[in-house]
Amino acid sequence: MVKMNCLVIACFIFILPLFAFEIEEMEFIDQPIKDILFTLARITGNSIITDSTVSGKGSYYFIDTDLETALKQFLSVYDLSFSKSDGVYYVSRVIVELEKESNKLTLYGKDVKPGLLIEKIGKVIGKTILYDELPEELISVNIIDMGVEEVLKMIMYRFEEYEIELYPNYFYIKKTGLLNKTTLIENSGMIKMENNLYSISAPSIRLSDALKQLFKESGNEFSLMKRGDTVLESLFFKNKTFDEMLRLLLERSDGDYTVRESVYYIFDISRNEIMKKFDYLEYIKLESIPVELLPALFPAGLAGSSVFKIDRENNAIILSGSSEETAPVRDFIHKMEEEYGNKVISELDLSFLTVEELLKLLPLRMKNLEIRRTGDPGKIIIEASRELTDNFISYVKLLDSSSESEVVPLKYIRSDKLLKNLPPSVSEENILKSNDPNTVFFKGSDERLERFLSDLEHIDIPVPQIRYELLVIQYQESRNKEFSLNFSNEILNEGAQTTILGSLGKVINLNLDIVSTFGYQFAVDLNAKLGESDARIMVDTSLNGLSGEIVSFKNTNTYRYRDMEVDPDTGKVESTGVTREITSGLIINLNGWVSGDQMITMEVKATVSKRGADVSSGTGNPPPTSEKIISTHIRTASGKPVVIGGLLQKDRDLVIEKVPFLGDIPVLGLLFRSEVSTITNTEMVIYIVPYIEYPVKEPLSESKIIEEYYMRFFGNKVRWR
Repeated sequence: MVKMNCLVIACFIFILPLFAFEIEEMEFIDQPIKDILFTLARITGNSIITDSTVSGKGSYYFIDTDLETALKQFLSVYDLSFSKSDGVYYVSRVIVELEKESNKLTLYGKDVKPGLLIEKIGKVIGKTILYDELPEELISVNIIDMGVEEVLKMIMYRFEEYEIELYPNYFYIKKTGLLNKTTLIENSGMIKMENNLYSISAPSIRLSDALKQLFKESGNEFSLMKRGDTVLESLFFKNKTFDEMLRLLLERSDGDYTVRESVYYIFDISRNEIMKKFDYLEYIKLESIPVELLPALFPAGLAGSSVFKIDRENNAIILSGSSEETAPVRDFIHKMEEEYGNKVISELDLSFLTVEELLKLLPLRMKNLEIRRTGDPGKIIIEASRELTDNFISYVKLLDSSSESEVVPLKYIRSDKLLKNLPPSVSEENILKSNDPNTVFFKGSDERLERFLSDLEHIDIPVPQIRYELLVIQYQESRNKEFSLNFSNEILNEGAQTTILGSLGKVINLNLDIVSTFGYQFAVDLNAKLGESDARIMVDTSLNGLSGEIVSFKNTNTYRYRDMEVDPDTGKVESTGVTREITSGLIINLNGWVSGDQMITMEVKATVSKRGADVSSGTGNPPPTSEKIISTHIRTASGKPVVIGGLLQKDRDLVIEKVPFLGDIPVLGLLFRSEVSTITNTEMVIYIVPYIEYPVKEPLSESKIIEEYYMRFFGNKVRWR
């Protein structure tokens, strides 16, 4: 049973595959030629450039062909050509190529004006070609390996009033205005009327001259609206009516006419429009082959879409063109009908099975059926007798039946994320989303369900969680301060644990375990700097986040200022009513990802900003700000610390001491006051210890922590006397 596909797309039916260099199938119906070329360029990944001579609409059907073959077939129908240079295809009605060694031209142009040909030649040869007003007549040339001067002479040969002048650096096409008098004499009186019938016998005559004689003999009026004149060769017509003779003359010069109020208006039309009148039309109704599959059976180059049209509703094809164009297509269709007369070609859509699954389930008696793949995993084409086709379709319907949907609960992954990252065992048709984000429905065979559940065990797993222990310390340069450590190996008396607690009093209560992470010596050093104000804790916190998600810490102050401006008339500083915000402080963004080897890769971005002195009241401008940013990628194991430094800041403080009243006296006041300028260097250091989160353990008490520190650092070092 033939299954008809009724989907008709105006621009093109379908493109398979989208990014391949081989065009498998593509159809255009009455589309702009430039759009067709643009589509060809896009799907093949090539560059195609058109010029102003490419215009109009076209229809074409491409199948099983490469780009160059498709261009040759398509462009030849519309009198266009292409050339290729540096991998780029140039499409035009005029193609000009120069052989540099021999300095000879190859030129092709179909129905173009002489001026366009001359402009193209000038660009290619790199010389100026000057010319007087040129005729608007359309000409066609096909020249191979000819010198530039000879090419110009050949283009202008039909126009007797022009001559070519050659100069060292340029050419000049000069209009002399002189015509061959013999030709004028011969052309006069060539159209004769007898019994209201017209005859003409002229080896060569201009269209304008022929029209003047014809309308003079007939007594009719005409308005010539054609852009140029044309020389008509070998005209021999006898006993024609006025309209028949006029039509014959205009067909030879790409023209047409219409009559308004007894006046004949003559205008230009394209050669293609004229040739349509000579097209041969034939309607062929197919009996054995579905008409939508027929284009796929045509050999490459046998027929373009301008030769045939498909009538899907009646399973027929309409041939249009000259007998030479349509005869091979007609013969091929009849041959295919005879060959498939005892066969049926059917297209079958699968609902639940794929083609691969179906072929595995076929019995041996059906293995020899001619089954064609279409590129769609759920569609096949079968060629067989009517009986075998019916049996095959009945068998497939039993296999390709809808199974009851299965509810598949999800443990960790959400349904929307699963649908975006489906495993290879299923497709979008097998998985249905439910209202519950933790549940999906599966429709398909039991075998596919088992494969899906097996794949789901590797996908539906908890995303690792990362705990970031974050400590930010600001170190400040301090003068006249010294600190030294003396270690000795001696017996510790009772209360030694309390002594350790006292030496680490300022770091023992930090959220980050300083001693375990960085060692006892670092802890003692930090404790001393904190005690002497050489260091200050800016951040001490724990942040938790899933692997691959951003965790942010922000400790900032926001200041608001009103914009001020100086009144040009009064000189007073006044508010504009506009409020600005300045935010300064510390911002840290962490984005960690846990790899399969339990390593943690982190993207760290830290920003430290500081507001300057408030000068808004005096200058009318908000205070200045300074900002320092560090952005880096780090990879470390769980529990291994990462230290980021380099956020340096230099501050200058000016302290003025003075005797009240006396210190404010100009000049003399300098004796009663003193100024002390202090430069302070600070550095912001970030300590990060990431952990892959494990089940929460019972927190240790403070005494237990001190005991563990004591045993870790001194338990094996004490010698008893």
